[in-house]
Amino acid sequence: MEWRYFPGKFRFRDKVLRDEDIRRAAIEVAAALCPSAKIEWNESTSGILAVFPPDALDIEKLKALVPLLKELESKVRFYTPQKKAAVLEGIQKIKFAV
Repeated sequence: MEWRYFPGKFRFRDKVLRDEDIRRAAIEVAAALCPSAKIEWNESTSGILAVFPPDALDIEKLKALVPLLKELESKVRFYTPQKKAAVLEGIQKIKFAV
């Protein structure tokens, strides 16, 4: 799982996002994190990109999510459909923290 932040945008990318339920949950988190963001799904890269005004998102808010992202990353690595519930649970933890 790849996740990156630059002032004015953040991106999540992984093949697990091809699952519609997981993608929808991840997009909900992105929208909750920055409601003013324009969020796009790119099927060819399996990526979610959120673009927003650079001052619309507090970097400290993102830093607080890093441990949860790392925990989720361990569930996504070597993903199988049997892990779907655990991945969705990890995404919900992040959404709750937002």
